[in-house]
Order: sequence, then C-alpha cells, then structure tokens
Amino acid sequence: MSERETMLLTELGRLLEELGSDFCALGLLDPDTRILAWGWAKGNISDQYLSIQDKPGRGFHRSVVKIGRAMSLHVSELIGSRQLHEYPILLAEKLRSAYAVPLWNGREVAGVLLVGDRVRRIYRPEDRSRAVRAGERIAGMVGLAAADS
Repeated sequence: MSERETMLLTELGRLLEELGSDFCALGLLDPDTRILAWGWAKGNISDQYLSIQDKPGRGFHRSVVKIGRAMSLHVSELIGSRQLHEYPILLAEKLRSAYAVPLWNGREVAGVLLVGDRVRRIYRPEDRSRAVRAGERIAGMVGLAAADS
C-alpha cells in the first residue's frame, strides 16, 4: 500500500470515527469517460464497492456531480422514487442513509466522498460540515485543486 493510500484510508477512518458512521468511501471520476469508480473505503462489509462504477446520467452523476452540491440520501426515499438501482454502492454496503460530498478539481467535480449508515440517520449540520471539510482535505491528498471562489 502506498503512502497516499495509507493517508486516504486514515482520513476516511478519522471521518468515520468523528461522525459515528458505519461506512465511508472515496470515488473518483475518470477524466475521459466520466465514470465514477470507488477506489477506497473504510467500514465496508465486502470488497464489492471496488467493482462498482457509476456511469454518467445516473445516480451520483445526476445529483452530486451535476449539481456540485453535497446531498443526503435515504434508501426509503430512493425506493419510493424508483431510483435505488442508480446507487448500487448503497445496496452493496446495506446502507440506509448516506451523505455525499463533491470533490472539486478547480471548477469541476472530480469525485465524491460518501459517508453512510446502516440505519436511518438524519445528518446534522455539524456532521455535514465535518464531511465537507474532510472532502476538502481528501481532494488535496489526491492532487485535486480547490474550487475557485
């Protein structure tokens, strides 16, 4: 394992502990295909997340990547709107609630930081702020440039 991977996993573990969540993962967008691939996780129940790729026009692409804002996801609401199949990582990890944060490379979203729980959870403002700050630190670790203000 490289030093960068160790740092990323340490940061994911720190966020899990701070939030008291069950799962945390980092997905990066391929610059050419724009496919979101999940490369690192903590609290995972299997390695299935490694084979999950979110294609443009679905799931996180239609929400976090396109809009460029963090958002809460609840499985019960996704079932009701018939969108759960667009978020396979939620199914693979048996998550009931999640909070997804965009990772910026300049003015473009280049990845997603996902924090999840296996029980229904409403993420408080301070939890969301911690996730956003962790996303900024992680973006720096993977060599992404901060968004211009």
